[in-house]
Amino acid sequence: MQNLLNTQKSLMISSLSKDNQPEISYAPFVMKDKEIYIYISKAANHYYNLIDNKNCSVMVIEDESECKTVFARQRVSFNCEASILKEDVENIFEEFEKVHGSSMMMVLKNLDFDIFKLDIKKGRLVKGFGQAFDILVNDGEFELNQVMGMGHK
Repeated sequence: MQNLLNTQKSLMISSLSKDNQPEISYAPFVMKDKEIYIYISKAANHYYNLIDNKNCSVMVIEDESECKTVFARQRVSFNCEASILKEDVENIFEEFEKVHGSSMMMVLKNLDFDIFKLDIKKGRLVKGFGQAFDILVNDGEFELNQVMGMGHK
């Protein structure tokens, strides 16, 4: 899971509009201390969706060009609560510079972007066929529990 989170620079994000319609998009992200941070523009629908409804779902997924089969791409998804970051903004901005490049981040810093912290509530890791794990967060640590069930028929 950590390798997947470390090798991808963007995530898919699903949020709800004011009229409770699901909207999906993507956002560049960084992770620090098992917390997810996204940097998004006020021009993006999900910016205001997250202001109005803090619940969202995000997914980081293996690149199609690198996967063995598109039917079982490695992926991790999390249910989160979003909030605009008010403290430690410069420290997290520095993380964005490390991951996404300081020249790009300096351009964006002067625009209408804010950093949102996504507080992970639970998740699911899929490593491949028959390799799914529920993710629980206990005392800031990820706990993986293999999903047992009927499997694929």
